[in-house]
Amino acid sequence: MKCLDCGAEMEQGTSECVGAGFESWYEFTSETEKRKKGIAGSLTRQTITIPSTLAENPAWHCPRCRKVLIWVDSKE
Repeated sequence: MKCLDCGAEMEQGTSECVGAGFESWYEFTSETEKRKKGIAGSLTRQTITIPSTLAENPAWHCPRCRKVLIWVDSKE
């Protein structure tokens, strides 16, 4: 797989959550939602929850620009 950032070939492997505390997760916010401003924007901003689990997930690492792409399911 080619890196989305620099175009170099990425190495395939796995990622897993290590040492995550109770009630930890990630959220995805689209660029459109990030443009919402002020209190009204923060109250109506839509995010997608990405749970951090102890399971292994497919992942790709770019040794050139040191980015990692992780393939995980979202809750929505």
